[in-house]
Amino acid sequence: MQNTGRTGRGWHGRRRVSAPAASRETTAMVSAPLNPAPSSVEESSLALLRRHTLFGGIGLDQLRRLCAYARTRKARRGTTIFAKGDPGTALFAVRAGIVKISAPSPDGREAVFNLLHADEIFGEIALLDGQSRTADAIAVTDCELMVINRRDFLAFVQDEPKVALRLIELLCARLRFASEHLEEVVFMGLPARLARTLLRLTEDGNAPTQDKRLAITQRDISQMMGTSRESINKQLRAWAKNGWVEMTRGSIVVTNPQALAAIAAASAKNARQSLPSQSDDRDGVESN
Repeated sequence: MQNTGRTGRGWHGRRRVSAPAASRETTAMVSAPLNPAPSSVEESSLALLRRHTLFGGIGLDQLRRLCAYARTRKARRGTTIFAKGDPGTALFAVRAGIVKISAPSPDGREAVFNLLHADEIFGEIALLDGQSRTADAIAVTDCELMVINRRDFLAFVQDEPKVALRLIELLCARLRFASEHLEEVVFMGLPARLARTLLRLTEDGNAPTQDKRLAITQRDISQMMGTSRESINKQLRAWAKNGWVEMTRGSIVVTNPQALAAIAAASAKNARQSLPSQSDDRDGVESN
């Protein structure tokens, strides 16, 4: 599990050719020089760490020590940052851009677990247990990443028990997310699941306006939900007629999040009052 999600049902994706696993985390990215980072980069790393809940409550001197370990990496759009099965040698944080966490099937299809935006951390599972990566991390856009080697990070955590406790909280949050996602698949129909997915993505993206634009395709959403792109398109078109969403090339705009929240809330309430077998229209389309 990597930034937990689910493999789900109905995989859709393209076959792709991966780079050799041995050196992907260093060769798949454009690397900054390994000499000490300039002051402006250190300050950028410090600001990122202070914003993340994992490092809340940590003293400034300790954060500066951690920043001294950090290096900057740039990944072009489409770059595989690391792949499932690669050794877990580093912790990553997104400075800018969007990173997709996904897993391939043997026949080349793909399940998308999460889309990560600025200030989010990934790669912590393999970092902590020393095992191989459990999912792929791919740059959806041109990305700037902060990277901390496993050896340096573990040494820091041993000296800072607060960070260890926050790591436990982070992993618990990942597990809760996975459980909620599974519950959605079992108990909710497609309209409610899609509404919850769009709302979750708008919250993760920190969109500041009423109209929340998501740089995501319908294919990406179908891979996240484990259903067909056609089903997603049909539901989005129904909502677009109501003025709740707008569909543009390569993005979706949520224009009425309150309407989607009402759909999600109603479905959650019904799910608690009925067994899964009592629902016979799970993949039906709702327009209101």
